[in-house]
Amino acid sequence: MQFVYFASPMCSWCWGFSPVIRNLKKEYGTEKIRLVLTPFRVDTTEPMDDTLRNYVLGQWHKVHQTTGQAFDFRFAMPEDFIYNTTLVCLSIKAFCKQRKAQELAYMHDLQHVYYTENQDLTNEDVLIKIVEKFGLNILQFKQDLQSELIKEELKKDFSLCEQLNVRSYPSLMLEHQDQYNVLANGYVSYADLQQRIESLAEN
Repeated sequence: MQFVYFASPMCSWCWGFSPVIRNLKKEYGTEKIRLVLTPFRVDTTEPMDDTLRNYVLGQWHKVHQTTGQAFDFRFAMPEDFIYNTTLVCLSIKAFCKQRKAQELAYMHDLQHVYYTENQDLTNEDVLIKIVEKFGLNILQFKQDLQSELIKEELKKDFSLCEQLNVRSYPSLMLEHQDQYNVLANGYVSYADLQQRIESLAEN
């Protein structure tokens, strides 16, 4: 049995869900949680316009009001900022080649610097500064970041999202013997999640 957590490091509701995942880790252990990256904004090529910026900020305020998670609402991204998550998702897969057991900790650090410090996760130099704290071999990380193997690993995550029809982020499922049961389809509090886990266990 394991929990399967579908999320993106640049999805604000996933940042709002971060304390729930932290509580889940404390209760069940990191090894019981599998992170599956979602295809959220992976194909974006156009810079953000004012309409999208205002929408994103509106979502940030909603997440903050609902979850209490901290945000820097200046959203000080460059004028030509392209809201594309491909590189940061690849960085998680590259990170896992060296520090799989700390995957969720790296995910949290990515979210924290993006949402509370306005650091640009589409910039490779920013990602390298974050992974340095974990003591990775940086040369190996850079090579893995560009490798076809890492790209294939990410595609496998996206394929599982499609296979299980995951459309809301975050989502959480309980997997046992290749059977997936939905626990959360979008944000839920930890108290509600506990009730759903207990209800599923009783059936």
